[in-house]
Amino acid sequence: MITKKNKILILLDGSEESEKSLDFIINTKIFKYDQIVLFFVLNPFNPVTKGQEKEVLYNDFVHDHGKRLATLYVEKLENFIISKDLGIEITHNIVNSKDNLQSRLSLGDIDLTVCSIKVSNNIDFILNKSKYVNYLIGTSGSVFIFPSDYNFFLERKNNLILNFSKSIRPKYFVDTHDILNIDKFSILYSKNEKNNLENLLKNIDKKFQIEIFLNNKSNLKNIYNMNKNFNIIRQDSHKKNNLFTSLYNNSRYNYLGDNTPVYFKS
Repeated sequence: MITKKNKILILLDGSEESEKSLDFIINTKIFKYDQIVLFFVLNPFNPVTKGQEKEVLYNDFVHDHGKRLATLYVEKLENFIISKDLGIEITHNIVNSKDNLQSRLSLGDIDLTVCSIKVSNNIDFILNKSKYVNYLIGTSGSVFIFPSDYNFFLERKNNLILNFSKSIRPKYFVDTHDILNIDKFSILYSKNEKNNLENLLKNIDKKFQIEIFLNNKSNLKNIYNMNKNFNIIRQDSHKKNNLFTSLYNNSRYNYLGDNTPVYFKS
């Protein structure tokens, strides 16, 4: 049986904030991968013109000056990865705009897109950062977003907290474990979902450590208190939030604002 290779795409724009994505992947050991794609966006917030849109902008097509600077930057990052002697494959794309991400991902070889964002306050998240999150979810498959000032503890195990839904199948735990080093899954459920959850648990491989909690504030607090020796990761639904939803359901802001990474499983 051939072991599946995992390819992770890291979004970069030359900022210290985005570069933390690389540090996070290399140093936390939470991801399982053997290939990395450094996806450098030269002008992350500039729209693509019609002329540019017709051309897929990869390694050999960006403005000359920007390309020279970007190439030097990417080479520095590649040398950093090589110095870690991880035995992984490294490739890169340098593009004009984040809109080129969709063209790159359409190749179908990326297993996970990773980026960091800085969360300042709820209003900023709703009006600005949530648009970025929506773009990634709408463009990418599975996405992993973490706060740029997140502190990961190597000595701790990893706990993924997720809300139960009927769409979750036993294969979810296998697929998630194939890309992330998850030591424990904590499932939150509502009262009317108990029977469906129990049926799911009967079919999950016993090698996975799973605990279940009724979804309420008290139990959620207990999860955090009981798992102080774990790095906590939250999973959120792989769907866009509109402005109305963001205003009244700000869980994504709460997670990232509380310095908790968020995993969006496609």
